[in-house]
Amino acid sequence: MARKKGSGEFVVIGLDGFGENVALELLQRGRRVLGIDRDPHIVQQLADNIQDIVAVDATDHEALESLGVDAFDTAIVAIGGNLAQAVLVTLTLKDLGVRWVVCEAQTEHDERVLRRIGADQIVTPDIELARTIADGLTGRTSRAIEFHFGNHLVVQWPVPRGFSGPLRDLMTRYSPELQALMALGRDLIYHPAADTPVAPGDQLLVAGPAAAVHALQEERQP
Repeated sequence: MARKKGSGEFVVIGLDGFGENVALELLQRGRRVLGIDRDPHIVQQLADNIQDIVAVDATDHEALESLGVDAFDTAIVAIGGNLAQAVLVTLTLKDLGVRWVVCEAQTEHDERVLRRIGADQIVTPDIELARTIADGLTGRTSRAIEFHFGNHLVVQWPVPRGFSGPLRDLMTRYSPELQALMALGRDLIYHPAADTPVAPGDQLLVAGPAAAVHALQEERQP
């Protein structure tokens, strides 16, 4: 179907995780988004939030062409977990005339491959998030870490003064839905175990429902 190109319109391919968040953020900014995912269950779940959404295998050249993706100025390929599919989709988009193709990559190797086959911009959300978290937890940035994912939050939080003991005892003060993703004391620990000892001065990266995280943040330091 023929459509006029528009710089404010985006096609997002892959709506599980990163792609979903990008699509929703673009919509909140008043941009038109066409969402594409091969999984009909994901498409059904997001249909209330993304008006233009279809269940299509984006590695199918004819399927993408029939959707008129050539009318979109920018495409986001958010299938970084499958390099082979990302390569096929990127090649198809460039062949159809999409001017700017942004690709998600999970490793530096994937980034190099995608650049070689014509991706215009590469984003590495997992790597960038890890660097931001590590910088915050090791004091290389003075700004506290806070990320929003729908109704969930990820925040940097200091262990309160007066507490010393296993991580499980600290977390159960607030909500069983809270999860510590990282702990920085003498060592930086990813996915710390429930019996990991923590003490004042340690920093935690905590994730959970917004209400539970807000209750956590209300803990006042004496």
